[in-house]
Amino acid sequence: MQRLNTRRIFLRRLAAAIGAVTVGEAPLAFAGAKNSIRDVRLERTDKSLRVVFDLAGSAKHKLFHLSNPSRVVLDFPGTTLPAGKRLAIEPSPLVKGLRYGKRNKDDLRVVLDLDQQMQTSTWVRRSGSRYQLIVEFDQPPVVSAAAPAKRKPVKTVEKKRPKKLRDLVIAIDAGHGGKDPGALGKRGTHEKKVVLQVARRLAKLLEREPGYKPVLIRNSDVFLPLRERINKARAAKADLFISIHADASPNPKAQGSSVYVLSENGASSEAARFLAQQENAVDLIGGVSLDNRDQMLASVLLDLSQRHTIETSQKAAQQLLAELNKVGKVHSPRVEKAAFVVLKSPDVPSVLVETAFISNPREEKRLRTREHQQKLARSMVKGIKKYFAEHAPDDSLVARMRTQEHVIQRGDTLSGIAHQYRVPVDHLRSVNGLASDKLLVGKKLKIPVAET
Repeated sequence: MQRLNTRRIFLRRLAAAIGAVTVGEAPLAFAGAKNSIRDVRLERTDKSLRVVFDLAGSAKHKLFHLSNPSRVVLDFPGTTLPAGKRLAIEPSPLVKGLRYGKRNKDDLRVVLDLDQQMQTSTWVRRSGSRYQLIVEFDQPPVVSAAAPAKRKPVKTVEKKRPKKLRDLVIAIDAGHGGKDPGALGKRGTHEKKVVLQVARRLAKLLEREPGYKPVLIRNSDVFLPLRERINKARAAKADLFISIHADASPNPKAQGSSVYVLSENGASSEAARFLAQQENAVDLIGGVSLDNRDQMLASVLLDLSQRHTIETSQKAAQQLLAELNKVGKVHSPRVEKAAFVVLKSPDVPSVLVETAFISNPREEKRLRTREHQQKLARSMVKGIKKYFAEHAPDDSLVARMRTQEHVIQRGDTLSGIAHQYRVPVDHLRSVNGLASDKLLVGKKLKIPVAET
């Protein structure tokens, strides 16, 4: 069964659902002085729900709607947040949450996640140099229970076969290769050789893990242009791209592993490149036809795709760095950011791992050994699994294999718990290694995800 590319389907539907752009009190323009959002909150009335932004200096903004899922997006030009300030609202049945981030270096983008599409209106209140921007949502009418809906004719449909759960595709890129040897160690160790060995070991370990499919970007000593590596990962519909390298420094004492994700500057330059090449932009956003009047649509879709990809990359990188730290010293305790070309795929989460410093004689010696290469590969497998334990797509086998926990309460029985979570009793026994149905209050049971 052909795997569905869920991201492209989402973006295609999103593009089709975007309507006319509604502009707020003034068109988007750079403010003469920096503006800031001091606070945000929800206000409820009998007939509407309001999101109120407290602003210093200006209420200029641009507002537009997105669908599938429903969102309202506000761009504030020349706007920042006060140092240490975080924006948050109390979730409600209609406005589920708020997200925000920088856009175009000087602007602030705020996204309101909605439960459903709603009509909005905006207005501004001013007090001295302070402004309040009010975004009001008209609450949908409540259907009376006394007026039952008309019955529709019953249709007979064939029962759909359950979809086959797919494997997560992990693209493994051994850096350099062929005419590009990479860094050279004191003992003559070529970076391109040791990283290929680590990449192969990582692929073999992942092959043993149910629900994972490793794809080696190169499996021999060949040269591949950097963007060809990106294209190979996208063609494989990779869920994660890992580029493996060995660091080098003029200081022979420099040591430790590092993990990188794409920097904001790198993302901006890549977005401009994609938009400048129309055929690439069409491919990225799922085949939506672009012309001059659709440049804003393309920019919005690409921005959303890139931001999601970078956020995902950061989470995966943190898990990888934590596991590498257990193997040996890390060069930096945090995930680093850089504009490496291999990290610039706008729709594939991508990380770059510097396994060690090949310029450090001690680390070079370890990199040459099968034992250390295997340790590095195992740590990366653990990091990958820990990330996908929480973030695996719903259509994957790994997502189905996730477990939740149940704390045993007084009066609980194994059969009752099995019925509650819709799992077979014998499966519950097997997952928890139970020899009998006797339960101890306060203990935790692992609950496998129910079959649907």
